[in-house]
Amino acid sequence: ADNWLVDTGDDPPLHNGLSSFGKMVLAEMNRLGMIVDLAHVSVETMKAVLSLSKAPVIFSHSSAFSLCQNRRNVPDDVLKMVASTDSLVMINFYNNYVTCRDTATLADVADHMDHVKKVAGAQYVGFGGDYDGVT
Repeated sequence: ADNWLVDTGDDPPLHNGLSSFGKMVLAEMNRLGMIVDLAHVSVETMKAVLSLSKAPVIFSHSSAFSLCQNRRNVPDDVLKMVASTDSLVMINFYNNYVTCRDTATLADVADHMDHVKKVAGAQYVGFGGDYDGVT
């Protein structure tokens, strides 16, 4: 995500989700049939896009916030929105987003998959990778 289009959570929010231009970009992406990826955006942006998008979206490499409180992860209320919009959360393998520590196991990744399955449903979870830095 580009900072001038959406709030990423790295800095104080400027747009409370999407800027006006970001909303136009979302509409055009929907018109063109492009997949919208919400990895790396703020919770406000997640909610804005899930509310406005005319098509399902993906989180290409995110995990469950309930299990690791990293700003890149998806909170339960957003997971429910994922289900209601037929969207998809692909679980990240990056240690700090899985366990909030420098190490993680496949069992930890599976815990995130199980959590998304319980909150959103099995059809809304997948493997997301982001293997860079995973040991």
